[in-house]
Amino acid sequence: MNALQEYKDSVQERLNSADLLVSKAVHENSILTERLETQERELEALRKRVAELEVDCQGAKDDRNSSVEDLQVIKDFFSHLCDVRVHSRPTEDEQGMWFNVSQKSHRSPAVALDYKLGFVRGAESGSTEIIYLPLLKQLTSQELSHLQKVLPEYMFDTLSFPLDALNQFYTKMSKCLNKERQ
Repeated sequence: MNALQEYKDSVQERLNSADLLVSKAVHENSILTERLETQERELEALRKRVAELEVDCQGAKDDRNSSVEDLQVIKDFFSHLCDVRVHSRPTEDEQGMWFNVSQKSHRSPAVALDYKLGFVRGAESGSTEIIYLPLLKQLTSQELSHLQKVLPEYMFDTLSFPLDALNQFYTKMSKCLNKERQ
């Protein structure tokens, strides 16, 4: 073979190889372009879903805030109606559920007694017991003196009674707090 023919064949091989590489690159480019378009569509769908969820979340937050306001109004209503205020969500421990409570008189000047009420399930009987713990440390000496005049002595100690006596306890506390000073 002559050198010219060899050169021509060599150039043709390189052209065929280049055409094959270009064809592969074009094919790979079209696959990547298609994949990119698919991912962009998925991304746009996800963005729309995120926007919908943000709207739903805001609606839920608004509903929650409205519910919290409604509960606060109800809590205030019952506080004024019954002179009892539950200060926070109950705390739970291995013994039971505990509420921080204030009960006040509706006489002037009003005096309040802060206490904890524990709802404790009895191990043997399975019934719920109420534990009353008066919180006397926050009281001024004047408030304590007034409470000592109107409350029976046992109301300054920790008490335990069955759940069905809770209304009786509330009534007794209310009557004592609202009776005239002696």
